[in-house]
Amino acid sequence: MINSYISYTVQSSFTQRQPKMSSDKVKQLIEQTFSDPFVPAHQKGPDYIIPTEEFRTWLPEGATKIELLEENDDKKPMSIVTFFRKIVEEFPNHHALKIKRNEEWQSWTYEQYWDQLGLIPFHGVGILGCNAPEWFFSHLATIFSGGFTAGIYTTNSADACYHVLNDCEANIAVVENELQLDKILKIRDKLPNLKAIVQFTGIPTHPDVISWDDLLQIGLSVSDDILEKRIKGLAVNQCCTLIYTSGTTGNPKGVMISHDNMVYEVTYFSKYGLGSSVKGEGSCVSYLPLSHIAALGNLVETLSTAKPIGFLGVPRVFEKIYEKIRHEELNMNFIKRYLFLWARNQAAKYHALKPTHEPIAFTLSNKLVLNKVKHMMGLHRARTVFCGGAPLSKEVHQYFTELNITIIEGYGLSESCGIHIMNDKNDIKIGAVGNVTYCPECEIKLHNVDESGGGEILLRGRNVCMGYLKLQDKTIETIDDERWLHTGDTGTIDKFGLLRITGRIKEIIITSGGENIPPLIIEEEIKKCLPAVSNCILIGDRKKYLTMLITLKTELNMDTLLPTDQLSLPALKWCKEIGSSATTVSKIIEENDQNVKSAIQSAVDKYNKEKAISSAQKIQKWTILPVDFNIPSGELGPTAKLRRPFIVEKYSEEIDKMYSS
Repeated sequence: MINSYISYTVQSSFTQRQPKMSSDKVKQLIEQTFSDPFVPAHQKGPDYIIPTEEFRTWLPEGATKIELLEENDDKKPMSIVTFFRKIVEEFPNHHALKIKRNEEWQSWTYEQYWDQLGLIPFHGVGILGCNAPEWFFSHLATIFSGGFTAGIYTTNSADACYHVLNDCEANIAVVENELQLDKILKIRDKLPNLKAIVQFTGIPTHPDVISWDDLLQIGLSVSDDILEKRIKGLAVNQCCTLIYTSGTTGNPKGVMISHDNMVYEVTYFSKYGLGSSVKGEGSCVSYLPLSHIAALGNLVETLSTAKPIGFLGVPRVFEKIYEKIRHEELNMNFIKRYLFLWARNQAAKYHALKPTHEPIAFTLSNKLVLNKVKHMMGLHRARTVFCGGAPLSKEVHQYFTELNITIIEGYGLSESCGIHIMNDKNDIKIGAVGNVTYCPECEIKLHNVDESGGGEILLRGRNVCMGYLKLQDKTIETIDDERWLHTGDTGTIDKFGLLRITGRIKEIIITSGGENIPPLIIEEEIKKCLPAVSNCILIGDRKKYLTMLITLKTELNMDTLLPTDQLSLPALKWCKEIGSSATTVSKIIEENDQNVKSAIQSAVDKYNKEKAISSAQKIQKWTILPVDFNIPSGELGPTAKLRRPFIVEKYSEEIDKMYSS
């Protein structure tokens, strides 16, 4: 059964629409766009499978072979068009999208959503904007019309936008507002394939920019026959979406996702959470990536409104929620805090022992305390809470378990169309991302296994992408002749089949002495001991010893999205506990705060003594940086991952001092 969900989008502003364009301009745009309409010869779509023996491609019009297992009739290849059509037929009047603008909710049913999709029958679309219904409309409409969508991070510079739009030869750019429009106008003359720009909020001031309402008018003027021909020209084993990698180590690559990749991913993994036990209408929140200001700032408020049945976040999201609850907990009076700790202990015991019957104490702890915490977070209806993108710290994971919130960690990447493996919600192993034996159709193995049992993680399955757009060498390098996807991630698989992620091959530090050191594990150990530390990055590639750059948690300027000098509440509390009166990072650095310095050194000494497995893995020196890492200034990628090469180059002077003194 296909289930329906309301997708709540997080957006902060909306202004009056622009009046409609003149009929002459509408006609001119239509004639320009459809002078040579895209009509594939086969006309057998939308669920046609193009015969091919190729399992990878880098060509826009390429097709790949779908490996089918005869017994899996329920997983018959299906296009996005058919998949969505089934949802519309089953739930025509259920809400599909909701957004709050100017303190008022706007919503679309699935039937209304479907009616919108005939409005943008263009060959290719680049979308540059925050989460909004228009983003969804543009995305699916492009797929319906035989093109593919390329989403662009709102934090991208004009040059970064050019790379994506030029690479996918986009005919249309859909932008949110004038801030994003300015980026496109700067590069428009270098994009010969770009025919039109659409702005979906605000009033376009540039004469050649189309408003969203104008676009709807164009759609009404286009014959349904044109769209129907394009739908019949679709094939399930051709590209329908491009996911551009975040580009933390170079130019973003366009990951080619087919109809079959996407539909298979959704249907196969729905049994893990969002759909299997829900009949009728549910909700989820669309807020990622974290480069959107509302993603973290208003997330708890949005969750409380949406009351989602499932929630997906990256570690940074759960860390922020954890910090907020911990701060509230530490400021409780004695009685409330005692009751809260008692409730957490009952949940911890229950999940550790997994008794057949629910103990009375655990039932009471839920009713009296924990359910109220869930309501505060907006997660009281959530059947499943997912975490992916990077390993979640054991401390944060355990804390949520003690709140009776089971976080299911999973593993996947853009090239696997998202999730490839995840923990069984009835058998969570903190620190692992799943059991490789649980998903026989999504294969996993390790390559080049070393003496410690670690190796590169390889993936294989119908959810694995087609290849990289126009990048033959990269495609062949990443997807080998046996269809295994080389992830570049390192991990271990224990005797029970549990997969644990240990880092990235490209991030492994090789000291001048030749020892290979994965930085992620060491960085997490240091952060675990220092609640005021937001980021730390291990340095030592081709160096004699290891050093570390450290940033402290600070308040965010909500206007500029940049971190301030003011320490955050968790950092202030930590400073007070260790005897420091500092309220800013600059004061700690300028006054060489001995209390802070001593506390950090104690954490480093503890790691060196208890966790370092060799002298080469010991941290010899460290430096506190004056500003926290953030997305706008480049240290973090759009999903809040460390951009290590950028950081090493930017702070080269600070690094050199640690090796010259």
